[in-house]
Amino acid sequence: MTQPLSPPVPVTIISGFLGAGKTTLLNRILTSDHGLRIAALVNDFGSINIDAELIAQRDGDVVSLANGCICCSLSDGLLDSVVRLLRRPVPPQYIVIETSGVSDPLAVAHTFADPDLQPFALLDGIVTLVDAELALSLEGGMAKLARQQIAAADVVLLNKADLVSKAGCAAVIHWIHTFSPSARVLETVEAQMPLELLPGVGAFLAQPVSPCNLPHDGHQHCDHKHPLQFDTWSFESGDALVLSRLSEVLRKLPPTVFRVKGFLHLQEKLGYRCVFQSVARRATLTVGQPWGNDPPQSRLVFIGPCGGVDGESLQASLLECRARP
Repeated sequence: MTQPLSPPVPVTIISGFLGAGKTTLLNRILTSDHGLRIAALVNDFGSINIDAELIAQRDGDVVSLANGCICCSLSDGLLDSVVRLLRRPVPPQYIVIETSGVSDPLAVAHTFADPDLQPFALLDGIVTLVDAELALSLEGGMAKLARQQIAAADVVLLNKADLVSKAGCAAVIHWIHTFSPSARVLETVEAQMPLELLPGVGAFLAQPVSPCNLPHDGHQHCDHKHPLQFDTWSFESGDALVLSRLSEVLRKLPPTVFRVKGFLHLQEKLGYRCVFQSVARRATLTVGQPWGNDPPQSRLVFIGPCGGVDGESLQASLLECRARP
């Protein structure tokens, strides 16, 4: 890249454990009337629910919004994606990156320690979302990963604060400050926060690390491993499912299935795409947009610790939920 003609573009990383509300926050950023050209990079692009009327153009893995924002997939790697954004004819004024729920944000942050990249894009801060209701119930590797995400944060959003008492929120805040004493903690509901806080969440100073091997092809070859390995299993079916049967199956999921999300083709709402989300014992089902020209199909993804998702058993149970002629 040539020498920059303006100050570097600030970058904010959104982190947090599975189901904490990262995508909800990102949707708020992208669809708000902020007057900034924001570019979002996400691992799971399909999870971004942007209203159709806000989409101005779709070009491959980039969706341009009517308010000047864009949303891109991270399929080609973080460094390549950032460089592509900065080389756009009209580059973004601000970049936000939504990390995977099972990743350590420091692994992403270290990308911006590259001295060749810093004049163009500079990490401004890390925002970590914490589920107020479930944070203290995490155990083992899940708890360790959540602590790492909190320890890396400049700002912590204690999300879903309406689901616990004031004393419960205070207990979680005390727990958060145990691992990140200097983090600013904001209690939020549905990830609602003053977006003015995001571009200035604090100057992130990376800890000394061994420099990554960044060859001339621009690909990053650091071996950042997650402290906890996760299994995912997907279910797809074009048959309509009966909600009462499906609810019974989902109610009986073992605690090792921590997260379920996806779209449902339900017998009770044949013309509409239903959106299902669950974290631990809490679940939501909303009626979305009509299927239109898309063939109705249920697609669910189940996430849990390694060995915690029994796909064979789930397949058999979910097939029993199909509507019978």
